[in-house]
Amino acid sequence: MKHLLTICLLICFSFMNAQKSKSKNYKKNPAWIDMMKDPNVNYFEAIKAYETFWKNKEKPLEEDELIGQTKGETSKEEKMESRKKMREKRREKEMYRKYGLECKKFEHWKLQVKPYVQPDGHILSKEEQLKMWEEK
Repeated sequence: MKHLLTICLLICFSFMNAQKSKSKNYKKNPAWIDMMKDPNVNYFEAIKAYETFWKNKEKPLEEDELIGQTKGETSKEEKMESRKKMREKRREKEMYRKYGLECKKFEHWKLQVKPYVQPDGHILSKEEQLKMWEEK
């Protein structure tokens, strides 16, 4: 009976951990896009999600990258690259097209809300910001 109870508890804990890690899988899930739109988001959690997603990836911050152009490449050079590198580049370009604009929006959002971030990560609401401004 004790063994059955122990097994049930282990299964419950592992299920809870799986759910927790699934919801916080920032490496593959661009949760930062929705986070910057949420007025109740924790600033530090949003930054963590953004940095985790872009870790070991180049962020597409230049305009030419956003529209899918690259500097200094010719079709001859692309032909000489291995198939694996070409696939990686295609995936990267697709990711840039998909998340490039969102990346710029996030960087702008980060600068915009930074003065209103509290030590616990809470971002002051528009009303709280206005009240703070009126007090000065």
